[in-house]
Amino acid sequence: MGNAQKVANSRLAPNTPKGILAGSVVAVAGDTQIGPCLGDSTLAFDKAVGIAINNALGNPYESSSAIASGKVVYAHGTGTVLRTDIYETANIVGGTLAYTAGQKLYSSQNGLLVNAMGYDTTFANATLIGILLTAPSPADLYMTVQLRI
Repeated sequence: MGNAQKVANSRLAPNTPKGILAGSVVAVAGDTQIGPCLGDSTLAFDKAVGIAINNALGNPYESSSAIASGKVVYAHGTGTVLRTDIYETANIVGGTLAYTAGQKLYSSQNGLLVNAMGYDTTFANATLIGILLTAPSPADLYMTVQLRI
């Protein structure tokens, strides 16, 4: 269920849990709150602040201090380098995306990393999240990103 971009994403399984996934872009979601980024930095509470990371146990998809705690652990800081296998694989109408090293990465409408080809261009004020250092490939589905936020 969801928009065409989310439905066509080959990195998310049908049983992917709801909530903020490790590898998702997180943003200011209210007074002292962090939530998923929707990709439009013109919204009052959609200012990207980092990338959600796995919990200490490294559970897949999980980014929580305690399940349903309302807390999230995230990485931020210009120069921080991370690897993730959670990102958009389709553009906003469901077409396949390709990534190459050096591309700028933004937040998609689903809060996942995406290049300019998969970004919703109606969002005039996109926040640069990072630079793609290593593109995913069939042999290695992870991408390496240097954060810029």
